[in-house]
Amino acid sequence: MALLVPSRGRPHNIVRLQDAMAATCRADTTLIIGLDDDDPRALEYPSGPVYDVRSGLRHVGAWVNELARYRGRGYGVLGHIGDDNWPVTEGWDLRIMEALRQTPFAFANDLYPREPGSLPCHIFMRSEVVRALGYMAPPGIRHIADLAWNEWGRACGITYLHDVILEHLHWSNGKAPMDETYAAVNAVSVEDNANFLHYQQTQLAEDIATIKAVAPWPATTS
Repeated sequence: MALLVPSRGRPHNIVRLQDAMAATCRADTTLIIGLDDDDPRALEYPSGPVYDVRSGLRHVGAWVNELARYRGRGYGVLGHIGDDNWPVTEGWDLRIMEALRQTPFAFANDLYPREPGSLPCHIFMRSEVVRALGYMAPPGIRHIADLAWNEWGRACGITYLHDVILEHLHWSNGKAPMDETYAAVNAVSVEDNANFLHYQQTQLAEDIATIKAVAPWPATTS
């Protein structure tokens, strides 16, 4: 499995993620980080993960697609979490891979204060789904690809692992300080909602049909 993590200005988060993965991963899981070439803190990032450094991407959706396209080849499972997620449950990656034998999508409990299992703010999927679609996040959606993943999962099958913790250490739930990266995400929220609405009206149905055509799993949600 390849775990795709865009990051900007947060080398400390990658150190934390790397340490947490070393303590909890039990499968062959590779951490792949996407960095902007103008990140002023790029040289502070730790050694160990695979890095992909590119220019002009900035937004999570574009980064996830680039990492899936250029670094995700050869992996049976592709996953995306934020650099502000922290794996807690031992063997979480094995549990994810087991779930993906039953449904094309899976996600875990991020302990964010919302209805449990209501929104996959991180996602794991089989690589054949990505190959069939040509992307992991719908192009044009900068940050809220989780809304699209939720639609895909509801239509095609998604497993929510409530007892597997990938904690979301976000500023809005008091687990991280506000920073420039969070502020940049907030600045495009109105535009991004419009982008998702356009995707929903023009491309979603076709993408769901594509996923169903390649996914041999039962379309169930648990």
